[in-house]
Amino acid sequence: MSPSTPPALEQRLFAADPRDPEGILRTDTSLGLDALAESRTLVNARTLLAALVEQPAKATSELRNLNRAFVKRMTEKMSWPPGYVEQVWRYNRVLDETDVPRLFILRHLMEIAGLVKRRKGAFHATRLGKRFLVPERAGELFDLLLRTYLGRLNWAFVDLGPEDREMQRYCVHALWTIRQLAEKGATADEIASRLAVSDTIWLEGRPWPGGPDSLRTAVRRRLLEPLWDFGLLAREDADERPPLWPVTPLFDAAIRFELGVPSAAAASSGETVVTLTVTLLGTEPPVWRRLAVPSSLTLDRLHEILVTAMGWLDYHLHAFEIDGRRYGVPDDSFNFDGTLPEEELVLADLVGIGVDRFIYGYDFGDGWQHEIVIESVGESISGVSYPRCTAGERACPPEDCGGIPGFAEFVEVMADPRHPEHEAMSAWYGGEFDPAAFSAEVTSSLLRMLWTGEIPDDLET
Repeated sequence: MSPSTPPALEQRLFAADPRDPEGILRTDTSLGLDALAESRTLVNARTLLAALVEQPAKATSELRNLNRAFVKRMTEKMSWPPGYVEQVWRYNRVLDETDVPRLFILRHLMEIAGLVKRRKGAFHATRLGKRFLVPERAGELFDLLLRTYLGRLNWAFVDLGPEDREMQRYCVHALWTIRQLAEKGATADEIASRLAVSDTIWLEGRPWPGGPDSLRTAVRRRLLEPLWDFGLLAREDADERPPLWPVTPLFDAAIRFELGVPSAAAASSGETVVTLTVTLLGTEPPVWRRLAVPSSLTLDRLHEILVTAMGWLDYHLHAFEIDGRRYGVPDDSFNFDGTLPEEELVLADLVGIGVDRFIYGYDFGDGWQHEIVIESVGESISGVSYPRCTAGERACPPEDCGGIPGFAEFVEVMADPRHPEHEAMSAWYGGEFDPAAFSAEVTSSLLRMLWTGEIPDDLET
């Protein structure tokens, strides 16, 4: 999990389908050729389509690839990364299509997208391909190529490596993660460490196809270099460090993430705001947060805000106990008889019937109980974003530490480097733990990211 991304937001990103134009991943299909001029994939796709419209290209009889004369012609006409053509010719006197991997992959991509078709021993531009060759539809062509690459082309084909379905299934989350790392760029290793991948395939220490070097190579070949060709990433080389991969201006011009949440402006323009104090019962000194949230929240959205503000990872079940009734996600397999759907109750309704406090339970194994007190209700302040955290103290316990008794032991062990269990506990946790650590400003930034889907400028990654 990305440490600076709210859990509820990550779950939406993990569930996103890159093929769905109405889903989370959105592109600006109105962009013209000038705006997309840095996209080698788009430029080369148009070059290939124009050549096939002019005259179909014969396929080789053995492998049914593009013929050598056509490959040579495309290699000379297309746009490539610096030094790519020289590298291709360095090892070949004549060029088969497989000797130019970027062309080979592009042609397959365009076939899968329905832009190119092989019939009667030759490659032709399809009717769809001819329609998308019109300059006014450049943005639509870019969208089709990107969605086909992310959602339909098997990435294992790109580098002939192991098929990692998790890496590709969560590619929208990968794009979001790269955007988070955008300001200064990131190395392939840094990006790979933030992606969802198959632990079985990339188990550290295994020979090819596993091991950390192989994962870095796979991420670079399957994700970073293709996004570079799409014009969404740049590559910054230096002699003394691995290349950095920052996003380009085209990334923000062409791509946005529609996360299905209201904008900050909508949440703060004249709507009633409820101030809540949330205390994790049993902690001493207490772990608590003060939150200002829109009164229009349903309890399922309040749950997302609570786990984000407290610092939970949203791995476990939860429920609200309000006036003797239980609200949550009804699940007969757990015998939670009488659980009412949380999405049907609005915070303003609780205020209206005089509820002034209630309980939020998280992780029924560890048994974390939060007392939520409704402190006040008032109008929103112009120019202020909601939800927001206005105060609080102390760090959230780690997941699965054993409830209140386990947390007390955890804090004691982590505070004493000479404790016989300190080293093992630190390894389990993943580093040092500061029980006093908390920032209302950082928490508000995380809440703003959750609510708007936008990455705040003041949030460190």
